[in-house]
Amino acid sequence: MKKLIFAIIIILTVCLIGVSLAGCKSATPTQKLLFNSRPWTSEVTDETLVYDVVYKNGTDDAVHGTMTVTVKSFNGESATVGDKTIDNAVGYVTTTELEMDNGDIKTSGAFFSTGIEVKYAYADQTIAGVNSGYKAEYKDEKCYYTTYDGDSENSGEIKLGEFEESPYIDNAILYQVARCVPDSVSSFTFSVPDVTLGESQSVTVTAARSSTTAIKSADEAGTEYVCYFVSISLNRTFPGSGESLKCAISTTPYPSSDDPQIKNLIVQIAEGDALYTLKSATANNKD
Repeated sequence: MKKLIFAIIIILTVCLIGVSLAGCKSATPTQKLLFNSRPWTSEVTDETLVYDVVYKNGTDDAVHGTMTVTVKSFNGESATVGDKTIDNAVGYVTTTELEMDNGDIKTSGAFFSTGIEVKYAYADQTIAGVNSGYKAEYKDEKCYYTTYDGDSENSGEIKLGEFEESPYIDNAILYQVARCVPDSVSSFTFSVPDVTLGESQSVTVTAARSSTTAIKSADEAGTEYVCYFVSISLNRTFPGSGESLKCAISTTPYPSSDDPQIKNLIVQIAEGDALYTLKSATANNKD
């Protein structure tokens, strides 16, 4: 289970990153392409995705759980991310809540603008009774963060620069960024500030749209989705890049005819020995 939690920390939280898509007029091709390909094009975004989680399936160490991911839009209302309140928020809040059958829990979230620019992010988990996590604010071309583990706390900053010149992304919305990769470009590389190391690394996000596979969901009907795969690879020579993360994304919106629809729906995520499979997906017009 420790390996599962470590993977989740790396993927969803501790390896902090910030996404900043500038206005279209001044943005570079990368920013323009991601901005124009985002699946949230209206002010009524209200998505809830529920995933069945299994770690080390088929072994004596197998652990099951549930992960719930939400994305909601805000158009001038107050938005809350962790213990941070954003007044007059214009953009999106995404949250991830993981609960495992052994009692381990984890939550993470981020607020990002309609241009996919992250402003705040957080993560909090309780593993074997020990609480840990981080809080981060992105401004002035830097990531200002505080990490905590039990009674230990550490603060620092990582220089990011302008996204227009050196793109970077945030792991709290890593898979949401994967949903924004356009048809016209297969791969993007982003810098990744890692608060555990106090330095930036990089990841490459690659979409393989030329081939598709039918993936069964975890609902009672075993619904099949035709999906393409997006891989996320850490670029480093030491101590190694590790195994790429992969997510399967539906080639068609869900549902096929009703409105609103969820575009670029993630059906499955593979993180080493952990597998997340879609159990349910709902979209509503936000009141």
